[in-house]
Amino acid sequence: MSLFSHPIFAEEGLPQAPVSLFNIGGLDINNSEISAVIATIVVIIVVQIAMRAPKIVPSGLQNLVECIVESLSNFIESITGRETMLRGFWFFGGLFVFIFAENVLALLPGTGTIGIGHGDSFWDLTIDKPFLRGANANANMTAAYAAIFFFMWFYWCFKALGPGGVAYDIFGSKVKFGSAFLDIPFSILFFLVGLIEVVTIIFIRPIAFTFRLYGNIYGGESFLDTIYRTAPNHFLATLFLIPAYMWEFIVAFIQAFVFFILTVVFTGILTNSSAHGPSDKTDGKDAH
Repeated sequence: MSLFSHPIFAEEGLPQAPVSLFNIGGLDINNSEISAVIATIVVIIVVQIAMRAPKIVPSGLQNLVECIVESLSNFIESITGRETMLRGFWFFGGLFVFIFAENVLALLPGTGTIGIGHGDSFWDLTIDKPFLRGANANANMTAAYAAIFFFMWFYWCFKALGPGGVAYDIFGSKVKFGSAFLDIPFSILFFLVGLIEVVTIIFIRPIAFTFRLYGNIYGGESFLDTIYRTAPNHFLATLFLIPAYMWEFIVAFIQAFVFFILTVVFTGILTNSSAHGPSDKTDGKDAH
């Protein structure tokens, strides 16, 4: 086994699962987790440097950080309402920055190309255990995002509307004709739709959140890996990878933003006070 840097994996391409590198107290540590830790440290360091001596009139890195925070907070507030934004900004904003940082780290030289491998010479190596792998090219990582959002969604919605308001918003009839002949069938219809919504919230939404991000990031890394492995020589591989990397950088931002905006929108559908009457925060009986 040798330690070298070379962008060639096993012949079948990028493995779907991260590779375990070592074990701590019976817990396997894989290369995706290491990438996630590095991305977290980088984000913390950048914020600490930017805010180590904050100025009233910001400039440089402080101005950039404050601009990102202000833009995200205003955007979240416009969808979820101010109260939920204040409660959940740590999650929504942190999620966007963290996912984007992880996606960008996965594109940097050395990620997936430095590790333990085998081969006859330096130029003919196969990397078996890369030290770093895109954190979001790990379904366990994206499933963790989905699981945390699942529980936080319930907390924010119950906090904003109360149990009765949430139940009404999901199962209650949104139309009133003033006639039992019409109101009863529509109440039954909305109740049945609410049951479908419950199935979506509990089962479909977490699965979709998990595999949308994982699939796009893993697919992008496999795309770059395939370009390099199928190119006739290193020069052409590098030439072909330049536009591919530019595209994947755009994808890195888009996927972070899509995951972020979906969590915000799904929460704001229930919590935005402009979309609910004041009685929604109690029992939802008088809402229309």
